[in-house]
Amino acid sequence: MESPQPFREMRRLQREMERLFGELTPAWRWPLTGEYPAVNLTRHADGILLEALCPGVDREGLEVAAIGDSVTIRGERKPEADVANARYHRRERPVGSFARTIRVNERLDPDRTHATYANGCLRLTLARSQESTPKKIAIQS
Repeated sequence: MESPQPFREMRRLQREMERLFGELTPAWRWPLTGEYPAVNLTRHADGILLEALCPGVDREGLEVAAIGDSVTIRGERKPEADVANARYHRRERPVGSFARTIRVNERLDPDRTHATYANGCLRLTLARSQESTPKKIAIQS
């Protein structure tokens, strides 16, 4: 007797759902919410580096806000102007407005935070607030 493989069945159901809803409308299938854009977050002694992948987004269409211990990235990925929706045979690159808030669990100083955008990658150098910056304590004898 063959053992049940629940993950195979779950994957089959997922493919069926994707096929079903994909036929309805591509815009519904790929909303730009939740985990978009994809980010990498690295901590350094002098701050925090957040890199967000936003290919196809104009720099002027991006908005970044640092509040407390969180950073919010907002923007819009516009469809290609020279291709009508009806001409797509398959459309996997999402379009539309997006917003993502990332908590870094350290208070940030928005006045010392810097952002650059090149080749679809948004790089934020997040500065810790003065009260969050680790301070070395001298040990008295």
